[in-house]
Amino acid sequence: MTRPPRQAALTVVYGAHAALLDYSFSSFARNPFLELHAFVLGDRLPQAQVQGITYHRRAPDPTFRHPMRDADFRRWLFLDELGVDFALVVDGVDVLCLQELPPIPELLRGGWVGACVEHGGGRFLAQGLYTSNFLNAGVTFWDVAATRQLRQEIVERGRTSFRNLVDDQLAFNELLHTRYFDRLTVLPCQYNFRGSLGPKPWGWPQVRSLDGVRIYHNGHWIDAAKRLLPVKPQAELLALPPDHHAPGRCAQWWRRWLCRWRRIG
Repeated sequence: MTRPPRQAALTVVYGAHAALLDYSFSSFARNPFLELHAFVLGDRLPQAQVQGITYHRRAPDPTFRHPMRDADFRRWLFLDELGVDFALVVDGVDVLCLQELPPIPELLRGGWVGACVEHGGGRFLAQGLYTSNFLNAGVTFWDVAATRQLRQEIVERGRTSFRNLVDDQLAFNELLHTRYFDRLTVLPCQYNFRGSLGPKPWGWPQVRSLDGVRIYHNGHWIDAAKRLLPVKPQAELLALPPDHHAPGRCAQWWRRWLCRWRRIG
């Protein structure tokens, strides 16, 4: 009899964040098929540990030049230590699971890696490369065995050169959009929803509801998101007011202006 695939959710934290895993990461326990694993970079594990999370201590690696880069790159290598078949990797304290997820193989739909487009999806990459599907690296889904080479290439790119504190996201996108784009499953934003529930950060889309959202990822509004629980499985789609007669030219212009102003369509 074929065994069901082992699936895990993994995060990597350092410093004070090691004691905050009950703030958001523990929310993934609502998925009974997911093992929860937290890797802590430092010389000790937190004394108060969250039930249901397996903790792993690892020494920092100074070759990454900053603790954030160390955590964000090495999390994709730590996958190989778990012996799981599929994994969800998330940022430490700003990603909240709002609803139970489908099994990871279902989300990947035959792909090797799954991710959602960042709220500003059109970006230039290195050497003038452009993508309209710039992926957020804070929530990623992996076929562990199939992506071993890809993950090693991403990490090697991070070791080679310091460009920014978010080099992991840059290298992740550069490799996927050049060498591995046909292995990528682009997921709907409900699996990594970045909208703000208030006025900050400036320039981000602001929303009033998280209905339909599976995973919420915005550190400014985690507490506000928790207050909205439970969310509905799907967002409500309101009916359009019917046209009882054909709108004239002025009415059409006005409606077009409203759609553009409201950024609809």
